[in-house]
Amino acid sequence: MKRSSGNRLIPPVIIRTLKNQPVIIALIAVFVMFSILYPDRFLSLLNFKTILRQFVTLTLFAMGPSIVVVTGSLDLSYVGIWMLGGVLVWLCMPVLGLFSILVILLLGVATGFLIGVIQAKAKIPSFILTLSLLVTYWGLTAKLAGGYPRIVRGFEFITAPLIPYIPTAFLWSIPIIFAAVFIMKYTRIGTYLYAIGSNEEGARLAGINVDKYKILAFTLSGLFTGIGSMILFQHLGGSTPVELKLNTLVWPLVAIVLGGTPLMGGSGGPQRTILGALTFTVFYRGVYLSPLHPYSIQLLVGLLLIVSITVSARGLKGVTIT
Repeated sequence: MKRSSGNRLIPPVIIRTLKNQPVIIALIAVFVMFSILYPDRFLSLLNFKTILRQFVTLTLFAMGPSIVVVTGSLDLSYVGIWMLGGVLVWLCMPVLGLFSILVILLLGVATGFLIGVIQAKAKIPSFILTLSLLVTYWGLTAKLAGGYPRIVRGFEFITAPLIPYIPTAFLWSIPIIFAAVFIMKYTRIGTYLYAIGSNEEGARLAGINVDKYKILAFTLSGLFTGIGSMILFQHLGGSTPVELKLNTLVWPLVAIVLGGTPLMGGSGGPQRTILGALTFTVFYRGVYLSPLHPYSIQLLVGLLLIVSITVSARGLKGVTIT
């Protein structure tokens, strides 16, 4: 008896891709669902432009930290770098002019390197370390800014429109995404970072300098966060916020985990974060257009994070995030 050819309707490569990256199925399902529920508003050009803007914000915030998560650690300093970097630009603008924007990049690299050294040498859990640094940067930002948001003019050229309906920040994000994916998938650095996340002791026995590559992971995270924050500084209005918003901290983590990078490390990475950011953005825009109360929307986002973490951690109980 011949096997039915029905199974051949879908190419094996697509089946493997969907099996390995179920977030694609979720993305398609969410898009179709909201297209049916709210066709006029969800499928509008304005909504697509908003989705693209929010996708860029999530991606640039999450790209660097997703490298660290691969090693089994966490980096929550990205919001602090963006906030403190913004107020430093405001302070340096009278002296350095347009070059003051580079202060954000230097702050990102220095912060990532400092976190990596402390975490690798003092063995302080990365969650506590980076959260403490985030709160410190937040306090410094409010202190230096005098408690008021500070607007900096002169960097409008960074996000000046180039292509109609496409945010220029999205065009800037493309080479950043390619660079992060290339490092993690096609270089020795990425291979070693995945090995550390999969089995740190085994990587050490294999001759990998674990401390060195952990420091490098945090430094790369700071580098990508610094570059991304330079773009986001103008993309989000060219102002220095002094109030830490929980959404700004949590949403990039949702994008990382939802994309398929487990918090215990060893798999996933920037290429998965892109899918997670897009899926979350489409989901959020869909529920935002619904009649749900804002508090209910926040509840759904929290539940989405819990479900994503639970799914990614299935069968991996007892693993400690360092």
